[in-house]
Amino acid sequence: MRSVSLTVDSRPPARNDPGRCADRTSPNALPLFRAAAAVVAEEPDAFPIRGGVRIVVTSSAPLPEPSGYGPADAMIEVLVDAGLSADERLVERARYKVRPETNGYSVFVEPANL
Repeated sequence: MRSVSLTVDSRPPARNDPGRCADRTSPNALPLFRAAAAVVAEEPDAFPIRGGVRIVVTSSAPLPEPSGYGPADAMIEVLVDAGLSADERLVERARYKVRPETNGYSVFVEPANL
């Protein structure tokens, strides 16, 4: 598995319903979905990722933390909907960085065994 970097000039996705996973129809999710789906379309044999991964999310402002969820959970669920990852439970570790000079946010996905 190779590393994947996605940059999105938008607000991070959120859930339509707090009790359901996020997907491409969730608020602010379509830009991330399209970016991930484009990567998958370029290398369809490489996706979905079926092994453990780590992600790093970099945003211009701190990510909201919805009650009961991690800040990147909705992003991870959108990546699954786009076919980048086979399951949201494959994320072994998520880190967050704030860089005020950036626009939107980026998601970097790498194999967990690095």
